[in-house]
Amino acid sequence: MNTTAPTLIETSNIDITPAIKEYAESKLERVHKHFDSLIQNHQIKVVLSVVKNHKSNNQKAEITINLKGGHVIRSHSFEDNVYAAIDTVIDKLERQLRKFKTRIYNRIHRGKSIKTFGFEEDLDSTAFEVPEEIAEDVKDYSEPKIIKTKRFKMEPMDPQDAVECLADCGHNFYMFLNIYSNKIAVVYQREDGDYGLIEPETLQVDN
Repeated sequence: MNTTAPTLIETSNIDITPAIKEYAESKLERVHKHFDSLIQNHQIKVVLSVVKNHKSNNQKAEITINLKGGHVIRSHSFEDNVYAAIDTVIDKLERQLRKFKTRIYNRIHRGKSIKTFGFEEDLDSTAFEVPEEIAEDVKDYSEPKIIKTKRFKMEPMDPQDAVECLADCGHNFYMFLNIYSNKIAVVYQREDGDYGLIEPETLQVDN
């Protein structure tokens, strides 16, 4: 088997057999073939695990791809066996990559800059061409639009209080001003039932 880019496979609470490793790599050959020119360091990361709190479909497959320009494509799936989880997550991942590639391809053909995507202008535009064999899947794709803007007063609060607000509001996440860091932050519910906190880091700009 010849792959055009390396695949990193990690596991958690699951034993990976040579057959599983070969299956994942073979399924990713199609992704390598069509999108390798956009992948940072030509590398795809796969994490296979068992989520113990799921009563069924507890086999999880997650794929992360760092693209040139600073973009990250990530997808995951839960199935009742690891092979099905790999199939499902790769299908999801391909759809994400096709949409991403089509957005840039359309922008180039409208004569617009690709710098807004983090790519250099002199990057070979053929990297963004949509292969004929998958063009049918994206021919009707249109860029997502912002159709509503919501503004609200952001009160400073403790992250734990933000978690309680999240539970009350019924949304997938809750944005607030962290009273300790004075930064805008987000709490969200994780798949394991616990909660996560997202807070931006301050970047240093070189003069």
